Amino acid sequence: MRTLFITAVAALTLVTGCSKKAKYIDPAARSKVEGTGIEARDVQVVVAEMSEALIGALQITGSESPPRVAVMPVENRSRFLIDQEIFTTLITDELINNASGRIAIVNRDRLDDILAERQRKAQGQVSDDGHLQALAGVDWFLDGEIRSLSASSNKAQTDYVVIRFELTNAETGIVAWSNSYEMKKQGGWGVMYQ
Repeated sequence: MRTLFITAVAALTLVTGCSKKAKYIDPAARSKVEGTGIEARDVQVVVAEMSEALIGALQITGSESPPRVAVMPVENRSRFLIDQEIFTTLITDELINNASGRIAIVNRDRLDDILAERQRKAQGQVSDDGHLQALAGVDWFLDGEIRSLSASSNKAQTDYVVIRFELTNAETGIVAWSNSYEMKKQGGWGVMYQ
């Protein structure tokens, strides 16, 4: 009898569990599954605030021509497993779409492809207008890092996260702009982010 009951419960769980379909939700909406770590909404807010602050920074607004910026990978030094490239991708998009031509983003991710294409043009393997241009150098490097502090008891978890960006002069190495975004979350102890 016990085996029949366990089999019936397992079958019912399997049927009801498989009948639920995933649905699309607004990426900015509060999720029903959240933890104390970095969530999609956090990434969106940080990217929007950082981009707005950077676009308004004197190093950008005070330049005669659009400064050339290389958006470097964000370094994750927190305990959370996240795709750091999501920051790089969204920041690049936000800067290109909202800076209205006041910033020129230099793509360092495709450097090998660009050099190979230049070589093909120089050797006449592919057509071009006959004038190779110099590669665009950068005026600034935009770097970022994620750090966190965690505390827990047998009932709760608290995480303090700092996401920091800095704009470094490519000639002098001087950090000319920096901004940190802080968040602290507390929640019941569970398996999220462990």
